[in-house]
Amino acid sequence: MPPAPWYATFHSFTLDHAIALAWTVPLIAVSCWLGRRWIVRGTTESISREKQLCAAWAGFIVCVNVWSIFHWLQPEHYDIRRSLPLHMCDIGMLLAPLLFLTHWRPIRAIMYFWGIGLSTQAFVSPILVEGVAEPRYWIFWLGHLAIVGSAVYDLIVRRFRPTIRDCVTTTLITIAWYAGVGVLNVCLGSNYGYNGNVVPDRPTVIDRLGPWPARVFILAGIAIAWFGVLWVVWPLSDRLRGRTRSTPSL
Repeated sequence: MPPAPWYATFHSFTLDHAIALAWTVPLIAVSCWLGRRWIVRGTTESISREKQLCAAWAGFIVCVNVWSIFHWLQPEHYDIRRSLPLHMCDIGMLLAPLLFLTHWRPIRAIMYFWGIGLSTQAFVSPILVEGVAEPRYWIFWLGHLAIVGSAVYDLIVRRFRPTIRDCVTTTLITIAWYAGVGVLNVCLGSNYGYNGNVVPDRPTVIDRLGPWPARVFILAGIAIAWFGVLWVVWPLSDRLRGRTRSTPSL
């Protein structure tokens, strides 16, 4: 059988991967630069432009959500073991528009810890098989662009800083979601949340955590510890900056 054409498959750590990063990462960077620039200016016109940018970003995410759900629910693609929007990234993508439309703090906290803390893994080692000619390629990258981009924007432009309460709230929500999809995975033989007894199509860091079900608890422990790191870095940073300001110059 001849090999599949380059545009039909995707491979991590290749030119395919580099190209995907080359158009997703700059979009996040430019959006943050524009948004921060407009907010710092502080004029009525610039603030209005920043709000328009957020509205456009939220609209874009809604379109990606509709496309993704429609794609996976079509009969030729539907499989209850993989088509339900129950992955963390799926839920994050559904919440992302609300980040800009409501500014509700629990959503901002979830997007920070899930988006920056965990969903960035998709940029480092994407679990993607389909190439640029396939809809799933675009659903994958546009979806993770929406999640990570929204969290980074809220952090850099709107200066979201997590508190210990945000960390605890997100941790409890994550544990509840993780346990729920874990039970569902046992019933369906699925791998929602990547804690099922299933081997992904592409190797991931999770594969190195040992056999199932022990890796389920190891993965949960790593996520909780990482949430703690993502919170504590801010009070430590504030303390260090405070010490620097209080130290007289020589």
